[in-house]
Amino acid sequence: MIQAVDAGVPRLVLTPRDATAAPAEEALRLWCRETGLAGAPLGDHYLRAGEDFLRLLVFLGCSPTVSFEMPDEAAIGSGSFYHVAITCLPAPTLRADRMTLTPRCPACREALQEWRELWPPGSPAVEAECPSCAAGLRPEVLNWRRSAGVGSAFIEVLGIHAGTVQPAPALFERLKTVSGLEWQHFFVSELPVDPSLH
Repeated sequence: MIQAVDAGVPRLVLTPRDATAAPAEEALRLWCRETGLAGAPLGDHYLRAGEDFLRLLVFLGCSPTVSFEMPDEAAIGSGSFYHVAITCLPAPTLRADRMTLTPRCPACREALQEWRELWPPGSPAVEAECPSCAAGLRPEVLNWRRSAGVGSAFIEVLGIHAGTVQPAPALFERLKTVSGLEWQHFFVSELPVDPSLH
């Protein structure tokens, strides 16, 4: 299970729109490199920023200084420089944090204030019942407004805070070309994910 924490590493997360799509880690690494988002390997589950990183991610006016240099080996997996993490989980999982916005039930439009009890962050994306209208709900169909997401396979750009970067349309076009899948993105701040805990 992914730990829900009050602080962690900020990240832009890319995942297939189909939450059940589960490409292997090696395929994700290859796609990252083919798009130009990522480059050379950096440890077991990480890659350096690629040659097209700054073309595929649009940094907005309030962005911090862009840093690609690793300060030391201990910084891998941290938000102290831009690099890419690959995470594969055995089942669709909700990725959320303390800043995640409250979604609404698509059936009755009531705010799902109890969403954390229905789906604790890091938990499997199981069906639950709306407390207001009893409609069946799955977290992957809710509008999290890019503050959470569900998937099994994730490409994560570490060190990216919500509101500082917008993925360029070319990133999604390239990912679709190399993978055959539609992609989406969201932002969370988490400690590194340990797939072995699932």
